[in-house]
Amino acid sequence: MTEETFVLMRWITDEIAAKQLLLEAGTCRYIDSRRYATPLSLVSFDDTATCRRYFADLIQLLLGLSEDSKAHYMVLDPDPVKYFHYHFGKYPIVTLEKGDTPETYLQLLNEDPGDSRADAVGTNCYEWVILPQSHRWFVHCLRDADNSGGHLWMPSGWIEKSAQLYPWLQYPPELSSISF
Repeated sequence: MTEETFVLMRWITDEIAAKQLLLEAGTCRYIDSRRYATPLSLVSFDDTATCRRYFADLIQLLLGLSEDSKAHYMVLDPDPVKYFHYHFGKYPIVTLEKGDTPETYLQLLNEDPGDSRADAVGTNCYEWVILPQSHRWFVHCLRDADNSGGHLWMPSGWIEKSAQLYPWLQYPPELSSISF
C-alpha cells in the first residue's frame, strides 16, 4: 500500500462518528468565543499557517505533549453536512496521526474530496478546528485578513515549548477582528 493510498483513507465517512466530532468542535467554538470557561490558555497566530509545513511540526509537538495518537482537522464553514457531505458523501474531517510527516499533513489538507480539488479541507474553509482525542488542547480558526484568526488553546505550561518550535505564536494573544 503506498502512502498516497493510505492518505486517501483518512476521511471520516461514518455519520455517527462525524456528528460526535462536529459536536465536540462546536464546543471548541464556544470556548473560543468565551461562552464556556476553560483552564486552557490562549495564544494566537495567522490562520493561514495551518496550511504550512512548519505547522505540522507544531501539531506533532502538541500530540506528543498530550500523549494523543491522533487529532481531527474539521471544517465547520462551509457547512459540513449541507454543503460538504451533500456534494461528496463524506464529512470535511480528516484524521491527523502522531508521526505524520509534514508532507503527509499537507497531502491530507490538499486532498481532492471527489472531483473538486478546490474543495480540499485546507483550501475551502472559513472556520475550522483541530482537536485531539484527549481534548487537552485545540485549534480554532476563522479566516481573517489580520494575522490573528488562528487560536490555539493549551495548558499554560506548554506555551514556552510551543513558542520555541513555532515562534509565530502571539502571547498574549491578539484577538481577531472577526466577531462571533
